[in-house]
Amino acid sequence: MTGQHDIGGLAAGPIDTSDHDPEPWQKMITAVYGALVSRGYSNVDEMRRTLEGLPQEQYDQPYYERWIEAVCISLAEKNLLTRAEIDARMAEIKTQLEAGK
Repeated sequence: MTGQHDIGGLAAGPIDTSDHDPEPWQKMITAVYGALVSRGYSNVDEMRRTLEGLPQEQYDQPYYERWIEAVCISLAEKNLLTRAEIDARMAEIKTQLEAGK
């Protein structure tokens, strides 16, 4: 199986190398992952395995979106949260944001 780490030499678009400040949600996923590591629920090797195991259709997702997906997979694999629980909470947050809260 070809993983995202095996795509060297394939046609791809240019890489954006410009400087940019992370969005608040991007900082949040970094903090969530850091909390998981500090409490022993994850480690670098596990995160790498999860990121490299993402389906091919997710290879072109932005960096932090892939990290979100990998953290969600890890939480579900460890039975800390189900995907349904994560999706339900995200729907609540989206509703609150749309309502201006």
